[in-house]
Amino acid sequence: MAVSTSARGKLRLWRHDERPRCRRCPECGGPIKDREAARLGFCDRCNDFTGMCGAGRRVVSPDVMRTTSWHMPCTRLGAVTWEITVSQDPRRTMLCEAHDAQMRSGRIPWVRLAVPMRA
Repeated sequence: MAVSTSARGKLRLWRHDERPRCRRCPECGGPIKDREAARLGFCDRCNDFTGMCGAGRRVVSPDVMRTTSWHMPCTRLGAVTWEITVSQDPRRTMLCEAHDAQMRSGRIPWVRLAVPMRA
């Protein structure tokens, strides 16, 4: 059975895409070699989902009078790495696009200092 050139190209691309991708953990900086773990944002060295949005997980709003999206763990993957200081403790974490937009607009008054990091 002969395989056409276009089908061979697609098979080659598919095989290439199946290899594990090496991404770096935003928390420890170590490589994430497992493709599925990288897709889910899980770092086996930190044993945590450090590639997911840190809103409600690593950075939680201290305001107990009203519920915001910063009280519940966000399940979206992180898009931008931020260094966020809430009290005295600066934390480096990923934020999804929605929480990144909130941070950039300055609508998070309880954050003392927030700096987007370059990847």
